[in-house]
Amino acid sequence: MNSKFLGSVRLHAPYHPSIVMKLDKIEFRIDSPCGAKNGNKVYLLTHFHFDHVRSCMAGGADFLNLSENPIKIYAPYDDRKEYGENENIFDIHSKMINFHAKGRRKLVPIQENENLRFNGTTVVPVPLKHTVPNFGYYISNSETSALITGDWEGSNYKNRQKIISLAPRVLITECRYFFEEEVEIAEERMHVHLEDILDLKKELENTMIILTHISHRYRDLDDIVRLTKEKDLILAKNISFNNTSCRIRERFK
Repeated sequence: MNSKFLGSVRLHAPYHPSIVMKLDKIEFRIDSPCGAKNGNKVYLLTHFHFDHVRSCMAGGADFLNLSENPIKIYAPYDDRKEYGENENIFDIHSKMINFHAKGRRKLVPIQENENLRFNGTTVVPVPLKHTVPNFGYYISNSETSALITGDWEGSNYKNRQKIISLAPRVLITECRYFFEEEVEIAEERMHVHLEDILDLKKELENTMIILTHISHRYRDLDDIVRLTKEKDLILAKNISFNNTSCRIRERFK
């Protein structure tokens, strides 16, 4: 077996949406804070719910001034107008992020069929239905592939078929709820339940599945950790991976 690790995934906390994935010497930061020395970093925002947006706003402007150029944050162009606003969701957040960063962060709109290329790695936005427009990101190179989902409706057939058709080697997905009595609330809130993940797993036999962004109701992680181990799923803070195996370098405490 080839023991060379092709990439790594670092999660901020089991409840937090922030994901950092290193692949081909590039650090892909999804719903994550910005900082200095951004030559090898790519920032991606999945959607405009505040728990995801606020991560991109973290970090003081004085610190950001260490960066030579404004930091680009790629995000879905959400053109909805809500609550009587004259401007759409994307433009409102673009101004807000620009204001709080004193011009050091810049939202860059991307569309469904638009591919981004960084060296030998391609990023493809994948629309996955949620309560608001959400992009997952399919990130691939000649050696491996990963899909980071953002928030999505786990019971939605079209969502599942999109993920299955991509057949990523690594799937990094929210899993908000875990127990039988929570299936209905997962469906109502258009989030993901463990049963949705297990259904996917049957179709993705060669995919390593990493769970993240679980509900804050699980303050004691013992039962959740036990469940993930039983189902051969991964819930950990820092993971290195290749196409056949992974190494957990740090667990959540």
